[in-house]
Amino acid sequence: MSQEPERELKFRLDPTLHDTVRSHPVLLSMAQAPRVQTLQSWYFDTPEHTLRQAGMALRVRHAGDGRRVLTLKSSPAAGLQLARGEWEFDIDADTPNAASLQRLSDTPLSSLGDVEALAGQLRAVLGTRVQRTVWQVEWEGSQLEVCLDHGQALGGTTPEAPSLPISELEIEFIDGHWPHAFDLAWTLAQDLPLLISPVSKVQLAAIAAGETTLQLPAVARELPPHAQGGQAVADVLHQAAAVIAVGADLLREQTQAETVHQMRLQLRRLRVLLRLLQTTGPKSQRAACRWLRGEWRWAGQLLGAVRDVDVCLELARAQGQAQGSSPVYAGLLQRRTARLQALLSYLRSARFGRVLLAQARWAECWSSGSIIAVEVSTEQLARRLLRFHSDDLHLHPQRWAELLAIWDGFAATPLDAPWSALHTLRLRAKQLRYALEWLAPWVGSALGDEGRAWLKLARALQSDLGEALDMLRLARWTASDQVILPPQSDASSEQGVLDAFRLASDGLKRALHAARMKSSEG
Repeated sequence: MSQEPERELKFRLDPTLHDTVRSHPVLLSMAQAPRVQTLQSWYFDTPEHTLRQAGMALRVRHAGDGRRVLTLKSSPAAGLQLARGEWEFDIDADTPNAASLQRLSDTPLSSLGDVEALAGQLRAVLGTRVQRTVWQVEWEGSQLEVCLDHGQALGGTTPEAPSLPISELEIEFIDGHWPHAFDLAWTLAQDLPLLISPVSKVQLAAIAAGETTLQLPAVARELPPHAQGGQAVADVLHQAAAVIAVGADLLREQTQAETVHQMRLQLRRLRVLLRLLQTTGPKSQRAACRWLRGEWRWAGQLLGAVRDVDVCLELARAQGQAQGSSPVYAGLLQRRTARLQALLSYLRSARFGRVLLAQARWAECWSSGSIIAVEVSTEQLARRLLRFHSDDLHLHPQRWAELLAIWDGFAATPLDAPWSALHTLRLRAKQLRYALEWLAPWVGSALGDEGRAWLKLARALQSDLGEALDMLRLARWTASDQVILPPQSDASSEQGVLDAFRLASDGLKRALHAARMKSSEG
């Protein structure tokens, strides 16, 4: 029985690119002649989905040569699913029985109780049918397998079962040095938009069956902290990549405003962490941090352009402007369509695929201990990162009082107020908030009550100033569209600027109050 962990890179691929893969120079010149297989797999579970809920999948695969192979896979709870437990062996039956399950007694399946009772409950619930083209590649001394799969994920066992298309490229590690799989993928990704994905075939089948939906994974900051610093960074980078990859899949299917929002938040948090690592981490990694930050900044700008319109659409709906044929609302929808087209083009591009792949590869370096020594704890790393923000993390009542006085000086002409400075202040508050949230498990021990006060202030400023700037944006867009809007929209625009100014004043007053409270406590 094979017991080696399965390591592979799985990529979503546009079906129109299959011929491009087959004719790629690397596969034509460096791989053995491909073999083509037709594979039918059935996945077994209990009526209560016991295996799926435990993070396991049990399948019987029927190959074209008549073999039937029983495989148990155990997936990690988070991340890109690059490594999974895998146990497989040939069987003589179409379904798993107690004898075959007994051979899996030393696997995670044993946690589900008596195998005879389990065997009696198992039934085929989902399936896949794919045509697989396989190339054996020796890359820098390592043995790799490149698989091109296309077919259907079956949401049941009957001919009428619903299905979803499968179009994937997998690079499976066979023997040698695991990072060589990334090197081969990077070479292919120069010509192909390979979009890494943590979604498995059985998950697609469950989605086809209507038993689950494609959802964003938990954000990285919600993961339990790892004691070893390098592994903690690797976990965060892998989980962030998983959120971004699944978010891209969701947006290609349905362009929901909440998905745009969550992806943008993830990218912002990720860029803050990269900034911390670039400044306080090993000097050898600063170029990598800088490059990743720049690439994700580009992605964040595209997401932000759509998000800005979505926020204004929400404001317009709240103001009753979504009724009937409101020209303001129609103009916003036109803006969203144009900006969304640019975003979706990027999410389908080879550039997007390469940056995701690069982050996954870099995470593996942190995990291996090749970037920071394995004895460096996460708490030690967190303290280094916290020192980076030492100059930002101070509450000065005089500073906030001066800012408020300057701001109130523009009460008569709010449109002339220093809105760009307010925007910069909000960004600093946001960066501070995200930095503290990344390090939440250590804020209490390293910074105590003062750290919690900084976090509270940063959150309030981001919220208050963000609402004001969003209202200002809608007012400015309304004013800029005067050629197509009715005359009364001018008054609406002026009122929007006044409302935004008042909101900003309230935010600065709250910041001043918080600073005075903290000062009196000290």
